[in-house]
This record gives sequence, structure tokens and C-alpha cells, in this order.
Amino acid sequence: MKGALSFVLATALLASMSPSSPPAAVRALSQSVVVVGLNAALQKRFVLSPGANLEPGNVHRAHEVESGVGGKGQDVAVALSCLLSTDERRRDASSDDDDDRVLLAQFLGAGPEGDAVRDALRTKRDLSDALTVRNAAPLRTCTTIVGADEATELVETSGDVTEREVDELFGKIERLTKEGGKVDCLCVMGSMPPGCAEDTYAKLTTSLAGKRSLVLIDSVVGLDPLLGALARVYDEGDGSEKRGGAVLKLNAAELCKLAGAAKSEAAQVTTEELKRSTEGFVSKYANAISALDYLCVTDGKWPGYVVELPESTESDDFRAWKLPAADLSDRGTLYPIGAGDTVAAGTLAAWQYLHHQTKAEGGEGSFFGVVPSKIGKSLSDRKAESPAESMATAFAFGLACGSASCLQEENSVFDVDDAMKFFEGMDRPVLE
Repeated sequence: MKGALSFVLATALLASMSPSSPPAAVRALSQSVVVVGLNAALQKRFVLSPGANLEPGNVHRAHEVESGVGGKGQDVAVALSCLLSTDERRRDASSDDDDDRVLLAQFLGAGPEGDAVRDALRTKRDLSDALTVRNAAPLRTCTTIVGADEATELVETSGDVTEREVDELFGKIERLTKEGGKVDCLCVMGSMPPGCAEDTYAKLTTSLAGKRSLVLIDSVVGLDPLLGALARVYDEGDGSEKRGGAVLKLNAAELCKLAGAAKSEAAQVTTEELKRSTEGFVSKYANAISALDYLCVTDGKWPGYVVELPESTESDDFRAWKLPAADLSDRGTLYPIGAGDTVAAGTLAAWQYLHHQTKAEGGEGSFFGVVPSKIGKSLSDRKAESPAESMATAFAFGLACGSASCLQEENSVFDVDDAMKFFEGMDRPVLE
């Protein structure tokens, strides 16, 4: 049995025995994916005895307890590291050469819990800490109670971040953007800890993203100012420079809620519900059309959808592609915590590859992205005829990665071979 306390204490002891090495020099941000995950956590897995499920009001003794990395942005970074681990360029080079293709902007609380997460990200996942701020508040712990048939998530409140700590993060970003320009890809994930203003994501997007950046948003926190900031980023210049693109990833129940409609997560979304909710969302958020190109909508075990937004608010032409969901009913115990974040990671990585496809297919040395050529070839074989079809292909790959992560006990960790089997076994997206 591996105890959570021993994990935390052991990593803290190792950190105290040897001085932390300074973070490696970071390549140009224009060749990097930056994941904004401000609300980190230590993730504890409390595994019940075989065959047992959580029964409220009863005493439960652990069969096994494990700890690792938690937080939505952290999950995305871990999932991207799984893709990077299959890349021959990474295996043939020192970790310092390549770990900055993915940068995680995060507040990482003080104490042994924060030390444990920091060390796991740096040593186990080879991820740079160039955009990590160690804030004074203790890091929260999130606990997954794993039963035979279901998992229950307990989420602690986060400690406050101070104005000085927020300024420190923006200072790190300013230095990197001055040296290396705006990011190639930006991923905005989840909630913010107390102390962050509602427009923090908007300000971070303004600081990090340029007109050519690809942006994936998987958060509804501060969404209105974030969409306004993104619209202004894409409106910069004289129109001669092609914009990158932006997608909002959310589940069907969230979309319906944002649009002011009710939907049970237990029921499959209908095409009519999807259309009405999209229309309601666009009506509610004035900058949605100018900021976003697509909505990527998950629906649990049901098919997902890519909705292409029109170029003008005067149009109600919402085209939608339906994507099949993998059947995991015969896979035994599943571990869904972090699966949605893995979908975001896989989608962004595949979208990056397809967006830079000409450069990517010019040879390993000419492409700086997360997806290696072997996976990229499978993506390219789908032969998308339009940017929207490329987005549907990318989302299909993301869904395959999310399904693969349900087979692994650790949050958002997945076997890339499992993901490829799911992806290559999928039917092509269908225009509804």
C-alpha cells in the first residue's frame, strides 16, 4: 500500500536534501503551448476494497491510497506530457531541450503538498516550472473515492492568492513574451483561486495570445471579459494577418445552462436542444461570434459535437458535426476523473498539428508542436476539406484521448496506443 502522507513527506524530504535546480531556458513562446491552470491541487485517490462502493453514513477503510497531481490545467499539462513522451525528438534529447513545448502557468501553494506536485510535474512529467508561482497559502487536496462501480470527487477550497503573487505571474509572462513573442497555443482551464479578479483570464489572454494563436477555453469563469479580450486580440492589425482560431469546450449541460435552458446530464442532448442553446449562448455573450470559431461539446457517454459559429451575428447558420463516443461498457472499472481535461489536451494538440500541417509534414525537424509524426500521419489521413472539418478531426482525437484516460488510475494519464486505437476505430464526424 502506498500512503498519501508518505508520498508527500518523501517528496518534501528529497526537495530539502538537494537544492532545486533553476528552470531551463525557455524556447520562444511562439513555439510553445501555455496552459493556464491557476487552481492546482494535490490529488488523493482513496480506493475502497474490491467490490465495495461508497455508502454515505458508513465507515470506509481504504484498500489503497495514492497521491499525485490534481487541478484542471495540471491535468491538461500531464496529458500533453503523455503525447510528448512518445516523440522520438524527446527521447533523443535531454529533457531540458524539449520540456518547454508545454508551459504551465499556475499558483502552487506552499508546504509539502505543493512540493510534491512541483516535483511530480518536473521530474515525472518533465514539465518546465518557468511560469509557476509558489504562493503562500497551503495547496488544497482533492480526494477521489474510488468504488467498484463509481468514483466520487471531494474538492477542497483553495487558499487565497495575493496581489503581489498575481503580479509575479504577470511579470514572468511579460519577460517571456518580450523574449519570444506571443504563444502558439493557449489553453485556459477551470476555476481561479480566491484573490483573482474576474478579468484575470482576460488579462492573461491579452498578455499571452496574439492574432495567430490557437486558443482553447475550458472554463466558464470570467467568460464574458475573456471573450471580449479575445475578440480584441483577433481584431488587431489591418486584416492582412490571418487569425489563428478559438474554441470553447464545454459539456452539453453547461452550454444549456449558459444559454438559460435546463438539461439533465443523464439524458442525451438532442440536435434541437443543441441549436437552441447555441443561439441562446451567442445572444447572451455579445463577443462570442467575434471571439470564437467553434464550440466543442461533450455529452458524457453520448456522442460529442463540433459547432461552427457563423462569421456574423446576422446569420443563424450553425453547422454541427456529430462525433461518436467510444464504448467503454466492457472495460471494467473506469477512472473518469480528469478525462474531460484529457479531451481538451488531445484536441488542442491535434488542432495544433493540423493547423501547421504543411510545416509538420515537412519533416520532424521543422515542426515544434506536441504531436509526433506517427500520430500526425493518422490525423492527416482523415483528409479534412475545411478548417471546420480539421477541428472535428482534432476533437475526435481529443475524445479518443479522454476515453483512453478512463482506463488508467491516475488523473489524465493515458496510453497513447489506446488513444490511437479508439481514434482509428471511430467513424468519421458526420455533418448534421
